[in-house]
Amino acid sequence: MKHYLVLFVALANWTIIHFHKKIDARENTQVEIIAPGIISTNMAEYSPTFDTNRGELYFMRRTPGVFDYTIYKSKRVESSWTEPEVVSFSGKYRDAAPYLSPDGNTMYFDSRRPDNRVGEASINLWYSNRIGEDWNEPQLIAEASVNKENEPKVGKDEFGPSVDAQGKLYFYSFRSPLRGGARYSTNIPYSSIMEDDAIPDPSYNTFVSYLYISPDGKLAITEGRGKTGSDTDLYYSVKSDDNTWSQSMPLDNINTVYREGGPYISPDGKYLFFTSDRPANQPNASSANLYLIETKDLGISYN
Repeated sequence: MKHYLVLFVALANWTIIHFHKKIDARENTQVEIIAPGIISTNMAEYSPTFDTNRGELYFMRRTPGVFDYTIYKSKRVESSWTEPEVVSFSGKYRDAAPYLSPDGNTMYFDSRRPDNRVGEASINLWYSNRIGEDWNEPQLIAEASVNKENEPKVGKDEFGPSVDAQGKLYFYSFRSPLRGGARYSTNIPYSSIMEDDAIPDPSYNTFVSYLYISPDGKLAITEGRGKTGSDTDLYYSVKSDDNTWSQSMPLDNINTVYREGGPYISPDGKYLFFTSDRPANQPNASSANLYLIETKDLGISYN
């Protein structure tokens, strides 16, 4: 029996109504650019993550004037998006790759903010807990971020956190001895980490990047090297009842000759958000921008 790619029960009845101009990635898809000129701009946006219950979209954007990133928030109000605002804890240091826990109460991200337990100017994993409508002071995920004394500088960075409903945290790093990069995971209370290559990744030996993991931990969408050139595509894999993962398959209804990455499925299972630098045909959105597609239109199924 075939099932469409919605692997978990809806958490809310909040529905997205209108997302501006539609564009097609390939024939028979319904890919939409998100709010050109408001959210998707000429400044380059990446790593969307969405809180279904509150209608909040978080993402990273290039910091003006420097090759760095800041985390922003926009809220869906009726049929419009609010003007993005810098998240309360962001804007001073390089903050990137936000990823909300499925309940929307914790935000994980990587950052170059200082801490005496990590190397100077290194990128490490942090989290912040929601307090009402705001966020508390970020805390370092120390075990995942602190490196051995003899670790070369190239291995001192950790990137791209993602988390399931049980709190299992995934990230990637270029630490020794895996200079080409590897994916790691850790469970609450994040007291130890391990290399985790269980999730199929078509470019794992040469390129490791952003991962989406479903709340139940059974669906993975990876950002991997495309079939040609150095651009990235999105791939998916499903975990079976015996805990083995299916072969990684490309999301052909999304992937183009341009770069696609930063996948995130809304907690209600209805929408896949992602980043692409495909031509937007918008004068005020001409860089890497944010897109979405309904999961029912992904054109894939699993047994």
